Amino acid sequence: MSTHKIKTYLSMLGQTTEYQELFSRVNQLSEMQQTFISIIPSYLAQSCNLGKISNGKLTVLAENGAIASKLKLISPSLLLQLQKLGWDVTTIQISVQAHYYAKNSQAFIKKKPKLSQTGIESLNQLANSLPHSELKNSIQSLLEKHKKNP
Repeated sequence: MSTHKIKTYLSMLGQTTEYQELFSRVNQLSEMQQTFISIIPSYLAQSCNLGKISNGKLTVLAENGAIASKLKLISPSLLLQLQKLGWDVTTIQISVQAHYYAKNSQAFIKKKPKLSQTGIESLNQLANSLPHSELKNSIQSLLEKHKKNP
């Protein structure tokens, strides 16, 4: 489904009475996230998101501990800026997202290195020139595994 069709569908769905409140809340949260991103330093903007706002406490979700530490350092001035914008916030809690790795799982997948044909030939030559040793056995084992799983 194209982006245009999805936007049209969501626009039509947002006009129905059953979904108006939900879409209104989503738009409000989106605007709040954009406002939040505009007042924090740009180097932190891609690494954190707004969490919930409850009883005057704003929760900010950070991708890792380093980002959380930086946010804690600027949280007093951030709180003042949000209050000037009319947000009903009295405290800011910084939390590290527990499942950030799932969101960025590609970064954590280990890929098996592949040997080029030149590399295979060089290792074969090396193994053939070595006397019986642990190194020769390891190289031959590596080459055998590579033949099974190219």
